[in-house]
Amino acid sequence: MNTNCMKPLQALTFIFSFSILSCSNYKTDATVIDEKLKSDTVSIDISLNAKEKVSAAIYDSIKRFTVDDYPITNEMLADKESNNSSYKKQSGQTYSYDKAWFTNDSIKQTIMIELYTDYHRMLTYHFYNDDIPSGLIASMELHTKEGDTASRKQKEKDFAGFLKKAIEIKVSMFASNKGFKLGDFKKKAIDIYGKPKSQSMKEGIEKLDWEFVGEILYDGKSSLGGKPLAKDSYGHQITMYFRNGKLIAQILHNDIP
Repeated sequence: MNTNCMKPLQALTFIFSFSILSCSNYKTDATVIDEKLKSDTVSIDISLNAKEKVSAAIYDSIKRFTVDDYPITNEMLADKESNNSSYKKQSGQTYSYDKAWFTNDSIKQTIMIELYTDYHRMLTYHFYNDDIPSGLIASMELHTKEGDTASRKQKEKDFAGFLKKAIEIKVSMFASNKGFKLGDFKKKAIDIYGKPKSQSMKEGIEKLDWEFVGEILYDGKSSLGGKPLAKDSYGHQITMYFRNGKLIAQILHNDIP
């Protein structure tokens, strides 16, 4: 056989084989790069999911507590007659709107609940009828005939009249869901709520305030200072008044959206 005639054919075969090999290498390199990109993307996704899971775990690990309330039903708050619950009341020159007043003469105590939409209990006041802290009356929003906010002096003058118009309810309803009753010692409040945010003394009455972030609005990042979240709440505050170390009044405040 003539070997000289084989050389062009061998050369052509070599070129063809090299082209196939080059294409094969190119495809292999492209596949590797593509797989690497996919791998990195998966790694990023896994990393993000892991962080989200860690954040969720931290959020879920935060302690919650159910805010306190009284066993007064929404049916008791409904307006069914002219002098019932939240119906407008007048004492002297002072008016009460959207507030339900309940009392018990035998224990001389009153609970007043200020209502918002859908029976949301924005403010709840519980106090002795014959030992009402002046700060409690000052914090209560009452109005003049014209609809303006009544002055502190006017409120103090007319306040007793609202107690006479309050609805009589049974004694058991004056114990809160957390078991607080007037006459309880200060230690009980601190055991349940922890260290108060503020503490002051005026006219022989000690005032303690607590404030808790609401679970509904918590962003999961802000420091809570070791405090629990107020469950199913927009924010919750408690004010308690003590005379000689015993509870004489409290105010529960539930924020609104």
